[in-house]
Order: sequence, then structure tokens, then C-alpha cells
Amino acid sequence: MFGFILYLVLCGLSAQAMPWDGYNDPNRFGSGYEYRFDRLPIRGDIGSSRVPWSESYWPRNQGSINYRWNSIPPVGFNYRSPSREEVLRMTMEELKALAPSEKYDLYRGRYDYPLRNYISRTEANPRAPDWAGICDGWTAAAIEFREPKSVVRVNPDGVPIPFGSSDVKGLISYTAARQRLNSIVVGRYCPFGLSLQFRNCQDINPGTYHVILGNEIGLRKRAFPADVDPGKEAWNQPVIGYEFIPVGSARSETGGNAIRIRSKLVYVDELETSRWDPVTGTEHWVSSVQNSEYVLEMDSEGRITGGYWLTRFNHPDVFWKPTKGIEFTGEFATLPELYEPMDP
Repeated sequence: MFGFILYLVLCGLSAQAMPWDGYNDPNRFGSGYEYRFDRLPIRGDIGSSRVPWSESYWPRNQGSINYRWNSIPPVGFNYRSPSREEVLRMTMEELKALAPSEKYDLYRGRYDYPLRNYISRTEANPRAPDWAGICDGWTAAAIEFREPKSVVRVNPDGVPIPFGSSDVKGLISYTAARQRLNSIVVGRYCPFGLSLQFRNCQDINPGTYHVILGNEIGLRKRAFPADVDPGKEAWNQPVIGYEFIPVGSARSETGGNAIRIRSKLVYVDELETSRWDPVTGTEHWVSSVQNSEYVLEMDSEGRITGGYWLTRFNHPDVFWKPTKGIEFTGEFATLPELYEPMDP
């Protein structure tokens, strides 16, 4: 019975042009937006001054920030952290191989490893799905902060603790993810991740998608986060560019004008392997492109009012942005002492 109902949902409904609803109103994302189609740039990017950094999303099934990414071989589970006496005898290369959580504990003189142990209990899980991690924290941190340099900081016992760029990025990303940043979310998570008209839901409305990209990236040159996967998995990425390619006119279902658009959404992607040095401006920095197609609906004055997706599985779920900056409090109050940003 369920299969028959699902068949009807997939095959029995035709896409219909829809104005955005309250979940998709672009005014929720920013004020003073331009809505006229011909006044929004057909392509845009944020420029080179504040490009978000690529980094691992610290998958839970690899150990989250308990992952010893710089060890040979890398390991995230079933290892023993060194005692104080062992740390005092370790070489710099041996210290470099520890996990970000272990290094931060050692920097604070905590040989009982409270952060590492907390993550072992709450985050690290070898059976977690591949997509589960802290991509939301990474995305917010990569937009807010310039990429950090590698640093060495001395702990209370005089031991120099080395942090690679990825160590610091992992710690900042985890801090952001753990705060559960209050965010403005535009769009709706739809059943089955589909863009059909099911309970008036298309994930993010393509009209909203077009308006926000044209204003935030095209006119204001500001990166922002998006969950780019329309399915049940969450893949948050920093959006940095786009291109709109008008294909031709389309039939309006709202009494106005309609146009068919092919779009390219450009976003910063994750690193396959964390790095000791910053990756921005190098061959290791990664970006990807999501290709979508949709119909825009406009009123008689050329103002975008909504639309519908033509690509079912290849468009974002939602756009979002934090309402406040990342805060370093409690056990993370000393984390800013590790942060040295790359030069502008």
C-alpha cells in the first residue's frame, strides 16, 4: 500500500508554479532586496577577499575531532591518550600526530582529557552514517573567520603543543556546531526530498533561490550557508557564486510572465584529507558546482514572485545563516589564543 501511495506522489502530480509561502519569503533572509529579474546579475561571486576555507566536516564515524588525521595511519577510535609523563618526553612530531581534541586538552594542562572523553561519549560513533558530522559548524566558521595558520602554544608545564591549521579549524567548527547557532532558515525540508507539489513544498522555492543568490552574492558579495542536498542527508556548504542562464520563455500559470533558467550554484567543498598548512589560494582548496533548472514566475513589472523546479533531486534544501557570531565561552574560552588568521 505504501508503495502505491508513493507511486502516486512521484508520478501522479505535475509541477505547478507556486508563489513563495512564509517559509520562503526572501524578506526573512535580508531586507532591501531587488526583486526585478532584469536588475539582478546573471552571474556573481564573492570575490577573493574573504573566501571560506575548505576543511573536513569531521565525520562522526571517523571519530569527529578525536580523529588523529596527522598520524600514520590516521585513527579515530581505540587509542590511548598519553599521560603527563609521556607528554613530557614526546617529540614535536609525535605531538603533531595527536587529535585536535587531545591537543586542546594538553594546551590547557588537562591530562585527563575532558574534551576528548566528552566527544567519545557524545559524538564519535563508528556506526554513524557517512554524512553525519559538523558540516554546519564548519560552514558557519569558514564564513565568519579567515583561515587559521598553524601555531605552537606552550602549555602550563612548558610543553610546546603544535596545532596544524586543520586542528584549529576543527576546534572552531566543533565550537560552532555545539552552540546550535540560532539561524534564519529559508525554505522547507520536503518529504522524500522531492521538489514536487506535495503539501505546497518544494524545499526552497526557486524564486526565493534566485532572489537571494542575486542579492546576497551578485549585489552584496556575501557568502552564506546552504544545505545543498534535497534528500534526508544534510550537506551544509558555504555558497560563494552562481550563474543564471536563461533558456527561454515558459508558460505562466499565475497570469504573469515566466522564464526557464538553468543555474550553476558554486559552493566551497570539504577536504578529503586535513592539512597542516592553510589551503586557501592553493590547489588543495575545493569547490563544487550544483546544476539546476527551474521556471521563474514574474508579475507584469518583472518582479520575481515564485516558480517551480524542473530538476527534482539537484537543488538546495534550504538557505540559512546564523543570527549571531560564534562565541568562545566555558571550556572554549581559551580557544582564541590558538587563532592566528591568514593575511588578507
